[in-house]
Amino acid sequence: MGLIPDDVIAEIRARADIVGVIGQHVQLKRAGRNWKGLCPFHGEKSPSFNVSPDKGFFYCFGCHKKGDVFTFVMEYQGKSFAEAAEALAQQCGVTIPEVQMTPEQLRARGERGQMLEVNKLATQFFREVLAGASGGPGRAYLQQRGTSDEIRDRFQLGYAPGDWHALADFLRSKRVDMEIAVKLGLVARQPRAGGFYDRFRERLVCPVVMPGGEIAGFSARLVADAPKDSPVGAKYINSPESAVYKKSRLLFGLAPARDDMRKKNRAVLVEGNFDVISMHQAGFGETIAPLGTALTAEQVDLLRRLAPEVILFYDGDRAGRAATRAALELLVAAEVPVRIAWSPRGDGARLEGQDPDSLVRAGVDVAGMLDRARDGLEHYAFEVWSATRGSSDGRSRALEDVAKLVGKVANQTKRDVIAATLATAMELDVGVVQRAIQRATGQAAHTWSGARSAVGPGPGAHPHAPAGAPAGAGRGTGTVTGPEGPVPSDELELVALLSDHPSLLPTAQADGVYSLLTDARLRDMYSAALAGGSLVELAPERLPTNAVKVVLAGRYASISNPDSQLRAMVAGLRAAARKRRHRELERQLVEARRAGDAERISRLVHEVMNIQKQVD
Repeated sequence: MGLIPDDVIAEIRARADIVGVIGQHVQLKRAGRNWKGLCPFHGEKSPSFNVSPDKGFFYCFGCHKKGDVFTFVMEYQGKSFAEAAEALAQQCGVTIPEVQMTPEQLRARGERGQMLEVNKLATQFFREVLAGASGGPGRAYLQQRGTSDEIRDRFQLGYAPGDWHALADFLRSKRVDMEIAVKLGLVARQPRAGGFYDRFRERLVCPVVMPGGEIAGFSARLVADAPKDSPVGAKYINSPESAVYKKSRLLFGLAPARDDMRKKNRAVLVEGNFDVISMHQAGFGETIAPLGTALTAEQVDLLRRLAPEVILFYDGDRAGRAATRAALELLVAAEVPVRIAWSPRGDGARLEGQDPDSLVRAGVDVAGMLDRARDGLEHYAFEVWSATRGSSDGRSRALEDVAKLVGKVANQTKRDVIAATLATAMELDVGVVQRAIQRATGQAAHTWSGARSAVGPGPGAHPHAPAGAPAGAGRGTGTVTGPEGPVPSDELELVALLSDHPSLLPTAQADGVYSLLTDARLRDMYSAALAGGSLVELAPERLPTNAVKVVLAGRYASISNPDSQLRAMVAGLRAAARKRRHRELERQLVEARRAGDAERISRLVHEVMNIQKQVD
């Protein structure tokens, strides 16, 4: 493409929605008139990347990267200005005047641009073959799998015929530089006969689409079982690494999955291309997969920017479990919230070892498996602990394995919370789990003085407190004393519950919890949590040590009915508030009688009688 007229560039800039364009790659949240998110240009854990739709501008307060919508596409996708303009024009419906390029102009665009153009042509070829007379085997394979035409088009699926030279001839007819096609792995040289032959033959071809819509490469699968040492090659063939195909940085299905990932606030990660395709057809459009290899740190960083949560839904065989463990370690280290899809033991042995594609086609309740997905660390701990069958050696190895995972969490406070939760799940003293984590990380001892077993209620535990809650939980009689004065235990326990289940904060607010808290420190923490703060992080800053232990103990993390627990605690605080009010009215009544204030006595007696009914 030659020079783009200035008026066309101005029209693209005016039409392009900078929030929409950047939001395809970065999870943005509204902040007043602007939008905020994690910067895609440098690693950060707190959002400092700002997008202003009014100004059509972005700026990062961390790395100071800034620019307009063209700058973002150029920087993020590694495009030239012309390539960025072309991509944006396509998105916002602006027509760029057609300019016929000579071979010299095509070469001047650089190797990367040529590669993308060749991949685009190859995709066109494979799709036309699939729809034509030579595509029968590919269509039959898709029909056998139950793949719809709509899904076929969404993923731009194609077919590579058995002809050894069909694609090579097509590319030559388009005046393609065949050396570029060789580098892309589309064709290979024929050393003796000369010329080129096709690498993809008798295969269903899945293009790997980048976020901007360009084709980075291909993953191709045989549609029929080939005999050993067949000239058509292995079951799967993928594009080689090139200037445009970096498999460690790409995810299959990301382009069609982005909208659903934003709508559902999650990404479902599976292992294979056809797992992705089947999941999309079943209505799980937020599904993506690595490209035939283990999940990489680069892919995790991409997911961290695009989705607030990842659900791992890998194969159920031994290799799948190992891949789940490896992916879990990377996600935990990057502090990406992760859950693992699982099936209750009662669903039958037929689920054991199967992949998502098989489960979808077998009519298994995949939606239920995703909805029941458990916290990644907790689920993994439960699985490895259950597999030990009570063996001391096995339990020791399992604990060390889990401790290595928890050790990947950078935040010490979060590690303490996870340790308490795992102690409950594994029926161990929290100190044992803490020491295992310290050994795994090589840290000096991080003491938790006074830590007690998380198994079973302690003596004097309140009926509403869950198993493992400290003695006196839920009662209004106890206090936790600190240098700034006692912290009422019933109020502290409610804050501990909200710390373990922050999703209950809106319910607590609707129930008027703020007005029920009498301790100024807890009220401040509660207000900060409503504003987006973390009770886990606020507790060490605002509470005495022994109260911090209550909040961080994670005693409520594994209860099955946190909503009921909250209702019970709120009811207890309301009852305590009524009793306090009753005592205060009695005191005022004594004063009124001493002063002989008949009008005030009448009013107070009436109020005392009303509140007495509530207390009784």
